[in-house]
Amino acid sequence: MVVLAVFKASKPGGRASLKWFGAVQQRGTVLVLTCIQAAICTAWIVSASPAPHKNTQYHNDKIVYECVVGSTVGFAVLMGYIGLLAIISFLLAFLARNLPDNFNEAKLITFSMLIFCAVWVAFVPAYINSPGKYADAVEVFAILASSFGLLVALFGPKCYTILLRPEKNTKKAIMGRGTTKS
Repeated sequence: MVVLAVFKASKPGGRASLKWFGAVQQRGTVLVLTCIQAAICTAWIVSASPAPHKNTQYHNDKIVYECVVGSTVGFAVLMGYIGLLAIISFLLAFLARNLPDNFNEAKLITFSMLIFCAVWVAFVPAYINSPGKYADAVEVFAILASSFGLLVALFGPKCYTILLRPEKNTKKAIMGRGTTKS
């Protein structure tokens, strides 16, 4: 968002938008968004917290000790809030993708958020249709897959450049990228 505001501020009459994107405002935004998530989690846990449950529904000869979500509304609100933040991040990164090559992080963030959103969109029907202990496995898989997707999409190109293309890992090569177009 800040990079977009800086580039818009460089246009005539765009200076006013920069006052909303200082360091204090960025920290405040992160703090407010985190407090909203903490409030949602607190309300969910206070109203109907997850609890252990003995399940004999799927195996008559075995008792499966599992964790029930508690309030499905609280869980859905929490997942919806995280999804909303992910979609907003994706849209902002998508808007910033056409910046000069020196600011190519937006392309990586866009791709990583696309992976994140795809994993969690696939999670919802899989979680709803998974019985008992398999629902927990689906949730763990979604967390691990989205985390791995974020790591690979954000840091994979950097590691590739550092390890396999050291000639491109110089200040001259990075700063010269924006000037040479073929």
